Amino acid sequence: PQSPLTPHKISRVEESSLCNTLQKLKLLSLTPKKTTKDTKIKKRQAGPPPSTQQQESETNIQEAQAVAEASNSAPAANSRLKFTNFFPTRRSDRKSKADLLKEQTDSMEAALTAQDDTKLGIEVVTMDNKGRGIKAVKDFSKGEFVVEYAGDLVDVKTAEDLEAKYSMDTSKGCYMYYFKYKGKQYCVDATSESGRFGRLLNHSRIHPNCRTKVVMMDDTPRLILVAKQDILAGTELLFDYGDRSKESIKAHPWLSL
Repeated sequence: PQSPLTPHKISRVEESSLCNTLQKLKLLSLTPKKTTKDTKIKKRQAGPPPSTQQQESETNIQEAQAVAEASNSAPAANSRLKFTNFFPTRRSDRKSKADLLKEQTDSMEAALTAQDDTKLGIEVVTMDNKGRGIKAVKDFSKGEFVVEYAGDLVDVKTAEDLEAKYSMDTSKGCYMYYFKYKGKQYCVDATSESGRFGRLLNHSRIHPNCRTKVVMMDDTPRLILVAKQDILAGTELLFDYGDRSKESIKAHPWLSL
């Protein structure tokens, strides 16, 4: 006999727009534009170049100042060294948008190519009346990458065949995520046990704190979960499975919660 519909058959409610930080990075221009008008104005403000006589006078003044300061050079040098040791020159540590986007892209690519998710600031826990679930062990900011819903990317026909096969074994379960991207239907089959944690996030229709987005990597759509709001460490991570069918809700009433 077949088991009831899997509680992990997920359908995206809306198609998410492409989130490709690499494309955003290419669109940024780091070189400011220069205009001929600005150059001419600066030249007029600068005035005519100094004469040879003026240059010689300035050189003599600088030499006289250097001689006058020579006798006190050692104490002054020591004073300056102590000052800079304790009060170093402040340099801006603000990063440009391009640098921030590159850091985010590199970090996400590293997470997407990893074999496990143990370093993402999340952990697997056993939840009362739920079984396994995922909790945050660090704070997440709204919009921040949390984890990938990782598995095998298959077409819908293959997914339906696999789902029928999985339904024959009630002990195995089924973790299928259906989504649409650029007019084409896909499915991520995450049924096989792995070191990837995205497949273990539980459902909440009313109080989800994560949501899915599509990113492109090597011309392949990948599903990621990002923070829908600020999330504190110790909070269970939840997202909406999107299954609204009456048959599924009848078999699994918690899908309406």
